[in-house]
Amino acid sequence: MRFCMYRKIGKMEEALKIAGKMQELGLLTEVLSYNNVLAVFAADGKFKAVVDLFNEMIELDVKLDDYTFKSLGLVLMKSGVSKQVVARLEVARKKDGLNGLQAWLSALTSVVNGEYYDD
Repeated sequence: MRFCMYRKIGKMEEALKIAGKMQELGLLTEVLSYNNVLAVFAADGKFKAVVDLFNEMIELDVKLDDYTFKSLGLVLMKSGVSKQVVARLEVARKKDGLNGLQAWLSALTSVVNGEYYDD
């Protein structure tokens, strides 16, 4: 609850500390808790942490939802990816879940590694 409050009022340092502790204690178990931590990492520019957490969600077979991809889209747009590219990734995800998921992961990994070129 405190985590959500800190996030809402913009106290990112405190929210990040709690998010780290939540991860450490294994409290991220459902998509809601993962999405809240993703949103804080994305808002604070911790893009590598976003990708790592996204990979963890995939590996643990967490059921991803629209809010998950909203935070991921924020990361991409903050990294210079156009809204049109993010929209195409969304279409790909809805059209073909597995290939769409792989497209998101590739885009995020490219952005974090500094290899993305908007085409």
